Amino acid sequence: MSHSHHSSMKDRADSFAKRIEHRKPNWWSPRGFLLFFLPLPLFPALLISLGKGDFDKTLIHVAAMALFLGGALIARRGLQQEHENSEYKTVKRPLPLKILAAVMVSLATGLCSWLAVGHSLLFSLMVTLLTFLAFYLSYGIEPLRSLFVSMRSNIEQDVFSNTLLDAEEKIAKIENVIHMVRHVELNARLLSITKLAREIVSRIEQDPKDLHRARKFLYVYLDGALRVTEGYAKTHKQANSMVLEDKFRNVLVTIEDVFKQQQQRLLENDILDLDVQIEVLNKQMRQEGIT
Repeated sequence: MSHSHHSSMKDRADSFAKRIEHRKPNWWSPRGFLLFFLPLPLFPALLISLGKGDFDKTLIHVAAMALFLGGALIARRGLQQEHENSEYKTVKRPLPLKILAAVMVSLATGLCSWLAVGHSLLFSLMVTLLTFLAFYLSYGIEPLRSLFVSMRSNIEQDVFSNTLLDAEEKIAKIENVIHMVRHVELNARLLSITKLAREIVSRIEQDPKDLHRARKFLYVYLDGALRVTEGYAKTHKQANSMVLEDKFRNVLVTIEDVFKQQQQRLLENDILDLDVQIEVLNKQMRQEGIT
């Protein structure tokens, strides 16, 4: 493979990877900005405690202000995440950012009530719970299961990105081999196969739920298409045989037909897989002996 072809394939793969990882829409909303005003009443109290040299009260005020500010920042990010997940289909489950923000704001309120103002512990606990409830009613929180599945779903996101990136690299490799196959009809079939493959990858990128139904297709069929194409490109130079050409054509016809079937099934959300066709292709490739 020439350096220019390798660079072209790498550029396409890098571009695809960035498209997978950075699909975030522009977002702005006034929601959550009121939370940034919560620490403001603590400034006068902080100055007074500093003036009196009350180190304990100063630490309490600083800690509460940090919790309020941190909670506000995290809440804003949680609201942005909520918007992104509603606008863009994704396999990535939300991180529990709003839950964390609610806890931080509630703790800050309870801390002020108990240690700064001097209310009883029971009363301060009630204030903490009421603050959490007020946050929930105002902004909502993520499902509690997100506390347990966010790490797993990040792994799923990596699998999703890596699977599609691997598929894109295989498509690019097939395209780079096409110029070695000096045959109008076979080149046309290969171009049709890569076009269909990209449409399938694009469909999965738009709706990640399709990945589990197409993963075997991406691995087996794209890998088979690449192997048989590279095998023919190397072999036909050494033995310019009509028999070899017919075998290659038969395999390409099978691959193209199955690509069309897979594309249609994704469009129809058909949960049937292609185990039978995949086994047929594997047997056919072994019998033809092209790879």
